[in-house]
Amino acid sequence: MWQSIRSLLFQTPCPLCQKPSQDQFCRDCTGQIFSHCFAPNLPQWQGNFPRFVWGQYEGQLRRALTVMKFEQQPDIGIWLGEQLAQAWLKQPQAKLRIRPQVVPIPLSNRKQAERGFNQAERIAAGFCRLTGYVLRPQALRRVKDTQALFGLGPGDRRRELQSALATGPAFNPHHPWLIVDDIITTGTTALEARRAMEEKGAKVLGIVAIAAPSFSRTMELGQH
Repeated sequence: MWQSIRSLLFQTPCPLCQKPSQDQFCRDCTGQIFSHCFAPNLPQWQGNFPRFVWGQYEGQLRRALTVMKFEQQPDIGIWLGEQLAQAWLKQPQAKLRIRPQVVPIPLSNRKQAERGFNQAERIAAGFCRLTGYVLRPQALRRVKDTQALFGLGPGDRRRELQSALATGPAFNPHHPWLIVDDIITTGTTALEARRAMEEKGAKVLGIVAIAAPSFSRTMELGQH
């Protein structure tokens, strides 16, 4: 009886459907999120700028990312980062002795002030909690306030992001680095982050992210 009462007391509304839940999401929404995960045996981490992506940007996974960013739900980022870490740790590249430091893609000061948090940093925090990697959110900074990239083509994205990122006070060129973001679309932001760090002598191993529009699209990005 006490267990039943305790379960009721500690339930909170699922942020996606408002059903009572004892976890981050209710059982139905959790199942729908996991249904968009890429199969663990798909070949990732290829090309000259490797990517590892947890799932496809659609359905409840897409909604979870949207709710996190626009409905003030930073805890969703921690949960997603932990799921990303669990998938990452099963991959061959995670079993190497290299222990990278982790840097999230930074927001502009204006956008961070409006949102109250950086979603990539929350994801990176959950990711590092399980991997044991060192999180350095101040290793990159955004030095140009760019317009929204949604709807822009690859060329316009490159022009908009050119010289938008620079290394920050926590950057150390003697460590290998892993970039973390919420979504990979064209990969332009990640490439600009890599440029900023490699110009200062660092080795960037690649990027890990929660979602991409499709698996094939993600692998195409890894070949550029």
